[in-house]
Amino acid sequence: MNLKLKPVLLTSVVAISMLLNACNITSHNQVTSEPIDKVAEQSKIRIDWSKIDSESKVPKDNGPQEVNYPRHTIELAKAVNRPVADIYRHQTVYDSPEVEQVLDKIRTQLGDSYVDIYGNGEGVPKYFIVTRQNVIAESYEYVVKTGEAKGFSIDFEILPIADRSKEAMLDVYDSEEDIEKIEKIIKKYGGEMQGLGFTPIGFKITVDGYFEKPLTPAHHAQMENELKQLTGVNIEVRRTGRVIF
Repeated sequence: MNLKLKPVLLTSVVAISMLLNACNITSHNQVTSEPIDKVAEQSKIRIDWSKIDSESKVPKDNGPQEVNYPRHTIELAKAVNRPVADIYRHQTVYDSPEVEQVLDKIRTQLGDSYVDIYGNGEGVPKYFIVTRQNVIAESYEYVVKTGEAKGFSIDFEILPIADRSKEAMLDVYDSEEDIEKIEKIIKKYGGEMQGLGFTPIGFKITVDGYFEKPLTPAHHAQMENELKQLTGVNIEVRRTGRVIF
């Protein structure tokens, strides 16, 4: 996740109360964002897996392997309280040159419709590939054929949830003007913005905020809705502790 921290102003309890009372009357100008292009109206792209997984199949075996697990793998498994075999499987699959080649072939087929990628940390290794909306959503199981990860499987899930490029999304928090307007909304609901970032999970901007008084679910949803109206993108506000600068 990209993270950008910026100084925030301390707010008195009286000011917080005033901001909370005014939450239904304050208005802001709409941020001018990149017009969403027409990719969703173009011909749908479907990954041709036959061009990616064309070699002879090998038996799938996601069970524990009879190997001497590296020390760092054992220590990590203890730290996160998970079976060492699971940690080993994830490490070897994600580090596999063959898996990286598969990703390169997927990106080539997607072209400009590729947006971002992230993986999971538990269960069978899985890559979530975020794309533009002109791509067919689907999943594919790939079994690694060579190297240390041979026999392990990894799932690829195509998520066509992005209505713009990643660069266009990041324009929102690269703009000081937009950041100031986002901060005003947070203050309006009695919060102090602590940080701003981006996550490919759900393809959204994230705002870390300190709230002296917890918001009700309704007020929290209302705040996020106002932020979306302001920026044109999905924004998740996460309650955090106060950062002292």
